Amino acid sequence: MGCCMCGGNTLSQTINYEERRAGKLYSFIEVPALVCESCGDITFSAKTMKRMDEVIKERKKPDKYEQVPVFSMAA
Repeated sequence: MGCCMCGGNTLSQTINYEERRAGKLYSFIEVPALVCESCGDITFSAKTMKRMDEVIKERKKPDKYEQVPVFSMAA
């Protein structure tokens, strides 16, 4: 399948993915995705996207927690 952004070749990979919703950061590991070799664009199947939505909406207990440092770059 070609990349929808640049037309490059995409490869099936398992990636780590982070998404911010309503001010909260969600981190997913071992997510199946298509990744463009040229531009790095990431595409998920409808099934994968639906599953991530379900995990967030159902407030599933996470497998683990991580601390994330936050830095301000304001002058």
